[in-house]
Amino acid sequence: MASVVFGAVAVIALIVGVVLFLVLRRKPHTRVGAYVSAGFIFLAAGLLAMGSLSFASLESAALRTFTPQERAAAVPCHAAVLGAEETSNKLNGRYIWTLRLRVTPQTGEPYEIERTARLTSSMGERLERGNVVLACLVAPADHTRIEIAALA
Repeated sequence: MASVVFGAVAVIALIVGVVLFLVLRRKPHTRVGAYVSAGFIFLAAGLLAMGSLSFASLESAALRTFTPQERAAAVPCHAAVLGAEETSNKLNGRYIWTLRLRVTPQTGEPYEIERTARLTSSMGERLERGNVVLACLVAPADHTRIEIAALA
């Protein structure tokens, strides 16, 4: 969601920068202001676009919750925490943690995946020590989509 907001604001800033530049550069007494203001607006649009990409990458690797229909079709599994690492990113007062998990579905072979999750410091430290197995659900069609209720 945040990536969409940052991306939309970046596009709006880009459009405003182009229009402002084209309008102000026509008159000789506002030409310098056109270059300066457009430069700052394009810089802000670039920063917003980088924020959009950053949030998009976090959102794509994050643990998501299933819809009620997906939850009904999901296969129960267990996720053993192989490792947890706190990143320097913080979202809504919680740090983003990178988790390495070994997922063992009830039917099928175990596999390892890496996901990010927003965790409290105490939960992250508990997972960092390892030897934690969490109940989870896995989508039958896509084994990379998992939901861990304890981390939601």
